[in-house]
Amino acid sequence: MTAASAKPSSKELSRVLTEGYLLDARTAHEHGKYVAYTTAVSPVELFVAHDVIPIYPENHAVACLTKRMGTELSLAMEKQGYTSHLCAYARSDLGYRITGKSAMGGIPDPDFLLACNAQCFTLTKWFEVLSRKYEVPLFVFDTPQWIREPGARKEIVKYCVAQLKELIAALEQLTGKKYDYDRLAQVMAYSQQASVLYRRFLDMAAYKPSPISIFDALIHMAITVYLRGTPQAVEYYQILCDEIQAKADQGVGVIADERFRLYWENLPVWFKFKDHFNLLKSYGANILTSLYVHAWSYEFDLAKDPLETLAENYCSRFSNVTLEERAEMALDLFRRYSMNGSIMFVNRSCKAVSFAVYTLKEIITETTGYPALIFESDMGDPRFYSEAQIKTRIEAFLETLQRRQAAGA
Repeated sequence: MTAASAKPSSKELSRVLTEGYLLDARTAHEHGKYVAYTTAVSPVELFVAHDVIPIYPENHAVACLTKRMGTELSLAMEKQGYTSHLCAYARSDLGYRITGKSAMGGIPDPDFLLACNAQCFTLTKWFEVLSRKYEVPLFVFDTPQWIREPGARKEIVKYCVAQLKELIAALEQLTGKKYDYDRLAQVMAYSQQASVLYRRFLDMAAYKPSPISIFDALIHMAITVYLRGTPQAVEYYQILCDEIQAKADQGVGVIADERFRLYWENLPVWFKFKDHFNLLKSYGANILTSLYVHAWSYEFDLAKDPLETLAENYCSRFSNVTLEERAEMALDLFRRYSMNGSIMFVNRSCKAVSFAVYTLKEIITETTGYPALIFESDMGDPRFYSEAQIKTRIEAFLETLQRRQAAGA
């Protein structure tokens, strides 16, 4: 076997890395390490540099929702008095705590928790429930909205850096080990390298035809969420970029007869992954990207104090900026990837991301001149997904795009 043939594919490496990551978490205490539950957008580099393995209840929820376990787990929560209007992630993960049922064999219990509210307000309350259940400390990284005024941003960074210093002091007290800032610098370097490669992968959607779809992006973003700050993440995204670049160089598109290049607003409907891809493919339509998948394309400045660049990046995610800046972010993707339509999802599970969708639609359609479809549902609970209605609306939208294209619009 040659060296080239022995090189693992990104799919193979993803499986190996994921299995290894979960095994490390489940055996953490045997190796003098700790487990912390944290949110998908949070400064996990601080944990990685201190032998704390980050575990993401959100990722666990996604695994359960993709396997269509959302309704069963939600019902278990609702029987405890929780409302069905809560986030499907929270309902799914907390339902696992009641039923013991999981799509991935469960996740290890936490030693402590870190919630960052740059994503939404629900996460903090969800983590409060987990903190009470396991009787472990909860830290909240409070990220004020990232408004544009330079003086305000300077104060926000100062406030957030102070919180990160408090978190480091608490980690030292909890673990009995002095924090290693030299190791943090190395972890930051790995995070930056992986982020550059991850962004390169996402930007390959600019090719025509595109060698990736948003469905590929959603699958491949997992590694940068839970292995950020590690050399394994860097290796993974280098292999992935090489694979996708080879397809692009050969003119291979994920949809052979690509006619429509679409923008997606919001999180995905996790349990309709394959169905949505196949329906769009039948019309030659490819959803290329969203602000959601770009939320992990960080730009760490290694010349700055690590805590400062961490604060700047974790405050400036699309879910924590003003409506105007969020629209500019979306329009930038629209232009760079040459898109000609939008599908915009009002997600009953995620109020923080969904509140602006109707206004965003107006801004994007008026600016680009391309049509957009809005539909309402839930990202994880099939009880709130109207199969016939949503399919009919998507089909009608795609037929509208066909007519516009035929008319030369």
